[in-house]
Amino acid sequence: MRRRSLLRLGLLATILGGSTRSWLSAAQAKAKRSWQQFISQATFQRPLNRNTRVLEITTAPITVLGKTVERGCIRASDGQRGYTTRREQGVDLELVNKLPVPTTVHWHGLILPNPMDGVPYVTQPPIPPGERQRIHYPLQQDGTFWMHSHYGLQTQSFVAEPFLILSQEQEDWADQTLTVTLRDFSFTPANTILSNIVAGKRGGDTAMARALETFDWQAERPLLTQQWDATSERFCWRRQTGSLMLPDVVYDALLANERSLDAPQIIDVRPGDTVAIRWIAASAFMNFFLDLGELEGELLRTDANPVEPIRGSVFQLAVAQRLSLRIRLPDTPGVFPLLALGERSNLRCGVVLRSAPEQPIPALAPQTEQWTGPLDFTQDQQLRAQRPLSSKPTDNTIPVALTGPAPAYRWGLNNRFYPYRDPYWVEEGQRVEMVFSNPTPMGHPMHLHGHEFQIIEIDGQPLSGPMRDTVLVPKGSSCRIAFDALHPGIWAFHCHISYHHARGMFNVLAYRSADLSWWDPSGFTHEQLTFDQVDP
Repeated sequence: MRRRSLLRLGLLATILGGSTRSWLSAAQAKAKRSWQQFISQATFQRPLNRNTRVLEITTAPITVLGKTVERGCIRASDGQRGYTTRREQGVDLELVNKLPVPTTVHWHGLILPNPMDGVPYVTQPPIPPGERQRIHYPLQQDGTFWMHSHYGLQTQSFVAEPFLILSQEQEDWADQTLTVTLRDFSFTPANTILSNIVAGKRGGDTAMARALETFDWQAERPLLTQQWDATSERFCWRRQTGSLMLPDVVYDALLANERSLDAPQIIDVRPGDTVAIRWIAASAFMNFFLDLGELEGELLRTDANPVEPIRGSVFQLAVAQRLSLRIRLPDTPGVFPLLALGERSNLRCGVVLRSAPEQPIPALAPQTEQWTGPLDFTQDQQLRAQRPLSSKPTDNTIPVALTGPAPAYRWGLNNRFYPYRDPYWVEEGQRVEMVFSNPTPMGHPMHLHGHEFQIIEIDGQPLSGPMRDTVLVPKGSSCRIAFDALHPGIWAFHCHISYHHARGMFNVLAYRSADLSWWDPSGFTHEQLTFDQVDP
């Protein structure tokens, strides 16, 4: 395998602190025994067949701002990233861990058997280096999902890829369908960023944070945010004056399909065609505004769930969410950048649609003078589920206050910081509501594994909102979600900002009937996938 940086085994010092070699050796031996016991279960011994796709969890080079670095990936032996199947075919995979550290793979947004959910020390032990895990289950859904490591900070290290479940409806969406995976990138390794944040270093002490050391974040300046134009019934830009806050992480670049905007992916299309675009926010921290420029899009699905179609040129996409948009290209040939702008940032990435092959691609700056403001509930307040939950009395209400940051960068739920052993309990068959309140200084994308839920109230106002698996709860806001407890097991529930759930904003939702034998909160510390830092 080609490597431009050295991978080395380390412990996340901010969680565990120093440790001896003998302790590490004993811990690794214990983990190996636990893995062998777990993988010996009959469900993981299913033989491979001609339909089984083998996915390697490994690393690969990418080029960012003209520099080549090594990051993680999940790919088939032919080099194709991610996984595509059809609903009627189900999932038939074998995972091979080719990293030098343990890993797991979580199937984000999927309703699936609990033992295959891929959360270390909750549903399974981590997969040791060199080991394999059989994954197979029938599908109840179709649409745009993604798969990512749930071990340590590996999502920030790009161990994350698209997961597409095709259907005839999606094939009929448009003349051409594309997938755009968005990521936040730093030349500084993820574990170093977190150590720097905990130590109080501005913006994670990344190269961009140092370049902006004298930047006045509190100064009034023009900001772009999304608004709903009730007259034209479409989402568009709002330009207003406001101030920013110093982010936990100041990134060096944003990427679309592993490319920075100085060398974007060019996608050839035909004048007058319709193009459907699956957007995936596979980021670790950054939320996005999607800017379609002179084009207008029709929103078809939030996460993987149909909504009543709604139009606009600007859409919001929070960490871990997905949007499916349909665009009709002009009959006149041209070049059309589709951009993703980072929240509270002046960074951007994107792809370019080209229906005029002879026309040059304009220079697109990865960093501009224009800053964006925060995401909010503007979009979700307008969306309506095409297949909402049935009307049913609520059996179980769970209040969830999002709390932090406590000293030493601790984030929590109801003023408690994981690890602890006190789940949110549910009974099979219940209609469950979770009520989020967010008094913290920033928004949090909250994700519940193994279920889809509906947003039924925003800031005290009832609505029949979209079905989702991840909801962004903005600063100072509240919302209520509802779901039916139909999938027994123990399911992770957490903020999807990697640095937040690593610092305690995590718990589990447990059915009374669930097998909790693999749940070990004391195993919360993870070995980190690290890379040599590149001087940008």
